[in-house]
Amino acid sequence: MSADTVPTSFTRREKQVVQGLAEGLTDHEIARRLPIKTGTVRHYITTASRKVGAKGQAGLVECSYALGLLRLPAPEGRPVYVPPELRELIPLIVQGMSSTQIAIDTTRAPSHIRTDVKRLMQLLRAQTRPHLVTRARQHGLVTATPHASAPVQT
Repeated sequence: MSADTVPTSFTRREKQVVQGLAEGLTDHEIARRLPIKTGTVRHYITTASRKVGAKGQAGLVECSYALGLLRLPAPEGRPVYVPPELRELIPLIVQGMSSTQIAIDTTRAPSHIRTDVKRLMQLLRAQTRPHLVTRARQHGLVTATPHASAPVQT
């Protein structure tokens, strides 16, 4: 990532939408909160993702934290034990990989991956995959930010 391709900021609406994702809101909930149409929320997700070169909503949230475009909520006080087989999924989710892609990468069955992601979300009390990124960061479970693609200059 070169300094001239990293956005210095999101538009006000992009930031509001990405913040909603980070808080665990769905597209529909974000639309009701702002109030705008769900299609408009998806448009802002797309434009924000292109700015930071993110894949998927979880990847967008992670890139936004990594680039300082979002502020992480205060760390949670109580530690959470995450078994190694679930912990290994976190970097893959952070990259925006689907359950199918994770299954291929880990040579595990997609149904097992979906079950494990649900368990991980329950342990971290995450409502959505983008929210899982926030919760994993709060618990110190995200150490490095892998970026599969370079950001696009806007």
